Amino acid sequence: MKQLKLNLKDDVYDMLQREFKNFVRLSTKVDSGFVAPSFDAFLMARLSDNNNFLTEEAVQHLMMSGQYAWARRAMGRDFPDVIAILIAEAANYGFHIAVRHDWSSEDLTEAARAWALAIIKQSQGDETQVDVLASQIKSAAVSIAVVQEKLKTPATRLAHALGQQMNDTQVALEHARGVLAREQLGAFRTLLKLGVAYGSIKEQAEKDALAKLQAKRPYLFHQPSEGVFAKLAAWWRLL
Repeated sequence: MKQLKLNLKDDVYDMLQREFKNFVRLSTKVDSGFVAPSFDAFLMARLSDNNNFLTEEAVQHLMMSGQYAWARRAMGRDFPDVIAILIAEAANYGFHIAVRHDWSSEDLTEAARAWALAIIKQSQGDETQVDVLASQIKSAAVSIAVVQEKLKTPATRLAHALGQQMNDTQVALEHARGVLAREQLGAFRTLLKLGVAYGSIKEQAEKDALAKLQAKRPYLFHQPSEGVFAKLAAWWRLL
């Protein structure tokens, strides 16, 4: 039997070992009785199918054309937007990647990178691709409020009803007097908080609405002062 000795760079050898481990891991998942070959046998099988000279470049070509190469190319320069395209196409069939409505751009970036890192580690992939995968996830994800609006979910219908009730309460508050005005103010505040919790309005919009109302009718926002005359004056203003 003849022997062949190859001198490989460390990074090429490490990549071949990772591919061998992936082959064993996936084969074992498919067949629990799978008996893993040795690394030498795996490498010999790979090289025996090669029609080129067994140079270092030829070994690299073998490695990059294996059954797992598509995943590396998917997150490399050959096809950099594959994740974004998959998610965008999924939306046409009712699948969505939705994020919290109250996330800032920094929150989304951090979450996308953490998710990408978990994917790469679990698949035993190249961690240098984390940022690429994270950017694809971030660019393809949409707010959950957008998804609910598109799908016309019960939550969306509830949000529309909530918005209408908020407008009606605001109009009623502008014309109400006395105890009824304070009751309408309490209802209006509650509806604003529900709108912020759902994401239909921003916290700043809530503050602006209350500030505008307070400037127009400040006495609704203050408890009456102690004393008979103070209470009488407050009562008179509410009439």
